Amino acid sequence: MKKLFIYKLLIILIMSIVWAYFYPKLPDLVPIHWWPDWTADKMWSKLINILSFPILNLAVTLLFPILYKIDPKRENYAKFSNIWEIIQFSIIWYFAYLYFVIIYASLNNDANVAQFMLVWIWVLFIILWNFMWKIRQNYFVWIKLPWTLANEEVWNKTHRFSWKLFVIWWILILLNSFILFYPFIVFLIILTFIIILPWIYSYLIFKKHN
Repeated sequence: MKKLFIYKLLIILIMSIVWAYFYPKLPDLVPIHWWPDWTADKMWSKLINILSFPILNLAVTLLFPILYKIDPKRENYAKFSNIWEIIQFSIIWYFAYLYFVIIYASLNNDANVAQFMLVWIWVLFIILWNFMWKIRQNYFVWIKLPWTLANEEVWNKTHRFSWKLFVIWWILILLNSFILFYPFIVFLIILTFIIILPWIYSYLIFKKHN
């Protein structure tokens, strides 16, 4: 565990070194958010933007080890301790990657931000959802509904169902990336379904159990 903690701090250190090197070269305003057509629609001062991500990752690094200790179902964390670490690393790497993309986009006006971001979003979703069905009951990650937290079997069935929906969603989005039929709208519609359907499914299972 100590080695993993050191690796997380190492990522933050690399981000800080990158910040120190590129800060003088960055424009006063750098992009923080992109519209669906991947044009920057929000700009922050470079100091706030470039400092916020290392600080955010440091907060995640320090906060996650505390979360499971205050979770009422903390005894379950031993059942998915490796996955808990993968979730932490995925979040930290996501912010680090976004951080580097922002710096790159700030220095290169013709940068293909969509290409960089979509690749990593796909990787992040695949990593997180691949382990979804292995997560045990807790109050901090995944589908935390009153009925999934009240019944372990409902929790397990709901997450297996959600994982299957994600596989279908991933295939449909992959196919649509070749067809390009309103990709952003299709993405949101399907994502809405894979969020809402597990809620309905879990509630029906809970009612059946009771």
